[in-house]
Amino acid sequence: MSRNILVLQFATQLEAKPFIEALRLSPLQQKPFVLYSGDSSLYAIIGGIGITSAAIAATFVYTTLNADKILNIGAAGALTPSLPLGTIGTVTTVFDTTRFDFDTEKPFTYALPPMDTVIQLTCVSVTKPLRTCEERDRFAPTADIVDMELAGIARASQKFSKLCYAIKYISDTPQHNTHEDIVQNIITLSHSTAPEIVAYIQSLIAEYS
Repeated sequence: MSRNILVLQFATQLEAKPFIEALRLSPLQQKPFVLYSGDSSLYAIIGGIGITSAAIAATFVYTTLNADKILNIGAAGALTPSLPLGTIGTVTTVFDTTRFDFDTEKPFTYALPPMDTVIQLTCVSVTKPLRTCEERDRFAPTADIVDMELAGIARASQKFSKLCYAIKYISDTPQHNTHEDIVQNIITLSHSTAPEIVAYIQSLIAEYS
């Protein structure tokens, strides 16, 4: 019988720290990825920044841990002014700016299952941070938020026929666009949003137990 293994995938230790503490996860290994474990059905991985790094990490947990699903948790930038700092949402569609359909010339798109009781968002994954209002405006017609990892995780999940969930919190807006601002916001918001997101994690675990 399957253990219904859930892996929480984070880009950085900074984003993961409050969740590792709240869920009392223990260090498991350092290489090739930093990995934590709870029980035999819950793990967390620090997958690194970027679409490619995220896809490699997701492939690792699917092939090594035989995971059933990944929940990507982390910071994202707002592309619309209706999303203030700290907003929590579940991503239901992610656009991959590294892969384009040759016929339509549009980015590949992945559909993700929603999570209950939290707003649904669309996300575009890019290869470098969007610093200026002009850069954000370019993608605003496409999605609600922007990140640098989710498309890679979604791609790997599709290849392995696994489930990919995502919960993001808004860490930056056009008014908070410097590296220093974003890092400070992640430190603050990863802690303040953790209790609510942990509740979603626990509900997801219960759903598959």
